[in-house]
Amino acid sequence: MTSLQAVAVPGIPALTSGDDVAAVISPHLNALSWPDGYVGMRGDDVVVLAGKILAKAQGRWHKVGEEPDGFRTRVSIPVALGLKAPDDVDQAAGEIRRGLAARFGGRPGVIISGSGRTGQPGRGVADVALGSAGLDVKTPTGESVIDAIAALAGVVMMSSPECPVVVVRGIPDVMTWED
Repeated sequence: MTSLQAVAVPGIPALTSGDDVAAVISPHLNALSWPDGYVGMRGDDVVVLAGKILAKAQGRWHKVGEEPDGFRTRVSIPVALGLKAPDDVDQAAGEIRRGLAARFGGRPGVIISGSGRTGQPGRGVADVALGSAGLDVKTPTGESVIDAIAALAGVVMMSSPECPVVVVRGIPDVMTWED
């Protein structure tokens, strides 16, 4: 039986436009503590990132209204700005994956997640994969499995709201060498 683990990555700083996402999160992945005592990331782990941090690194801000006294910041988000969805998520996931592979070896998977409605009104929202790299989406169940991984990571992120990155271990069957 395969053991599946998902761990929130603490300490990720607020990203700003132009940041190299893999470089910013790597030190925190390297220090990640697992329940079995292992420290760090393995080359076959799947890293799930909230789409918001990628959007911030891409500078996807947009004006939502004028503030009379200019911009003020709270929790690193300018008051008069909103955040658009990240751009080219599969390409960005591939870049992050290559950056992590260079630092940790192996073939890590990367999923960029975002919240989506689950169907009928009143049924809530769940995290889904907006984009991915290193995971096989070409099989009949590939996209569903990747969405399920994103949903699992979303539950972990909800229980650790200051952790926009989750590492999932124990799903080697969906890994691939291609982006």
